[in-house]
Amino acid sequence: MQGFVNGRIAAVMLAKALIRKETQMIRQLAAKGFFLVSLAVSFVAALAAQGAKAEPVPLPKVDFEARAKLLNDGTLFIRHSNGKMRIEIAMPQFKEPAAGFIDLTRKRMVLVLPIPGVQGTAMEVGFGDDAMFGQVIGEGTKLGNDTVAGQPCTIWKVTSSGQSAEACLTQDNIALRTNVVIDGKQRTVFEVTELKRQPQNPADLDPPSDLSIIKLPKGLMGIQGLLPL
Repeated sequence: MQGFVNGRIAAVMLAKALIRKETQMIRQLAAKGFFLVSLAVSFVAALAAQGAKAEPVPLPKVDFEARAKLLNDGTLFIRHSNGKMRIEIAMPQFKEPAAGFIDLTRKRMVLVLPIPGVQGTAMEVGFGDDAMFGQVIGEGTKLGNDTVAGQPCTIWKVTSSGQSAEACLTQDNIALRTNVVIDGKQRTVFEVTELKRQPQNPADLDPPSDLSIIKLPKGLMGIQGLLPL
């Protein structure tokens, strides 16, 4: 019992520390005029398109699973069905993958971190009009076409405060790649390497019922060292 309590206290302290660190990082980036994306999703900056021709960026229409590479040498396994996603994030600095459960309609994510002593504890955060692990939410404009992982896709441009990002979506609205400008150079922060359109079990895409969930403030952009900043 004491170990569980200590684990919960450690998780809360971690969450508070992450928020303080994230706020400081965002202020520093704003001063430099840079715009980062967090898959985050982990591990991603807010994207709201401007201009008369902007239209809502569509969400995926079909069940699928995909594998993708992330910035900072991470990898991602995604499963989607009916507006819900389950992700598994592998990063070099962690022995075990983190798991995330994303509700694209409610704009909520529950993230289970591979931290010793806090097993069974997760963090929940609302993400607004953000790009969550490649899936752009908000409004944008179409730029053209491309091919990613052998799949044709349409490039959508989304902008916020003069900064922009580009996401390439298939005809059934699966995000295949997200590019952003970092330190003056366009970089790919999310790119699908393998895609399978196949039915998913909806029960697998909901967080386990026995999780102890800590709710974090809405708008937390990423978790330093885990999400693909």
